[in-house]
Amino acid sequence: MTQSVETPVQEFALDWTMSAGKGGRVGFAVSGQVTLLDNNRFYKIDGVLYISEGSAYCREIGNPHLFVRRNGVEESGRQWGWETICNRKSCSRLCSMDAYFVRTGYWAPADRAIQLSIGAETGWNRKRSFSPTVTVRLKD
Repeated sequence: MTQSVETPVQEFALDWTMSAGKGGRVGFAVSGQVTLLDNNRFYKIDGVLYISEGSAYCREIGNPHLFVRRNGVEESGRQWGWETICNRKSCSRLCSMDAYFVRTGYWAPADRAIQLSIGAETGWNRKRSFSPTVTVRLKD
């Protein structure tokens, strides 16, 4: 696969803060870029998930396991469905090392944008919560 010259690289960034009843707050961020490859036949997401603030409060918010997920949006508004694109990392592990990820996939002619969000699983029952989404528009 070679990079397409028609479509520029689109940057993205998303910040999310989780709070605890004890007053602890931890800020997470995901940033990177999305591009289309091989004459718009494939997409590539290249990014990093990291703690942006409050790393001392990981235990107070339950030391959640964090991940990044993606969804695609077609011209008609139909969506592909959410899929995890970054391995789950505990909050305490993110304190020592950021989570880098790369995801490639098929890009159909009707596809227009990719949505990204951060997810967190906490507790024995793996209760999930999700950040707001960021939409990366690749075609008008």
